[in-house]
Amino acid sequence: MERTTACLDVPVGAFLPGLIRRAAELEVEVLDTPRGKSVNLFYGTLEVIETGLRTTVELTSTDGAHLVNLRDTLTWHLDQEGLNHCITWARMRAGASPANMAVGRVVGASQISPNFTRVRLAGDYTRFLGGGLHFRLLLGPAGLGWPSTDETGGTVWPGGVEVWHRPAYTVRDICPEGRWIEFDIFRHEGGRVNDWAAALTPGEEVALTGPGGTGLTEAAWVGLMGDETALPAIIRMIRGAPEGTRGEAVILVPEQADVQAVECPVGITLRWIFRKNGDTLIDAFRSMQVPEGPRYVYFAAEKAEAADAREHAAKIGLKRGEVHALAYWAK
Repeated sequence: MERTTACLDVPVGAFLPGLIRRAAELEVEVLDTPRGKSVNLFYGTLEVIETGLRTTVELTSTDGAHLVNLRDTLTWHLDQEGLNHCITWARMRAGASPANMAVGRVVGASQISPNFTRVRLAGDYTRFLGGGLHFRLLLGPAGLGWPSTDETGGTVWPGGVEVWHRPAYTVRDICPEGRWIEFDIFRHEGGRVNDWAAALTPGEEVALTGPGGTGLTEAAWVGLMGDETALPAIIRMIRGAPEGTRGEAVILVPEQADVQAVECPVGITLRWIFRKNGDTLIDAFRSMQVPEGPRYVYFAAEKAEAADAREHAAKIGLKRGEVHALAYWAK
């Protein structure tokens, strides 16, 4: 187990209510402990302890990578609550690479269809064999090197974090021993990652952080819907579905030539729809027959479409925990 501590220069009453609200949004419990309250999140546990006029938060994770992600989660929450000015982190070893960062080398990048490029990286990606499906590419200023850690375990971004582009992607495929990973890039006008991928050369160093996000969700019946940006996530969910799972998947891509070969488990059907034909993902959701009983619907697309999907999910009686409608991008 890995641990660190954050001291907040505010009383527990100024911090805990916001954390309780956030936990309710994530549908996780706030538990009583002998020392205060605790919340079990995807990356680990936050224990909140009242220490006079200050608040102590102990962070515990299974490994260093998860601890970095848990720390980032707490930092983000404090920023949302306007409390990011009052935190002091416990001291740790400085100078090492962040525990959630992996540096590999380019094997190759190839255009696999009119609108998709596939990149393969070789390195040590064993921790990506489990946990979340996603990671972030680290695209920073040339010649400044990769991030390191400061004496509190925080990430030091050469040139400042604001000059780093950190887009989120999904692991499309991974070697069973974790020696390489592949991910697909949707080619679109003005995409900074498009230009980056076009200039890649074999052997070039590439850094990423992760894994992040949640893993696979299990249910007797699943409805999986995603556009071009969510294609790898939907395919990972199809391939990772437990034996006996039933359901339907729909993927929206620009044209027929972008269809990828996917081996679906028995019980799950996959349908491709096309922007070129005027198809939309929200129409596919509205026409989907969602059964009663244990079920799970995943919808990932543009922000406005995700909002429409949440509205439709409520209309057909899907409850919290039965649906996730996510905005992968915004117009």
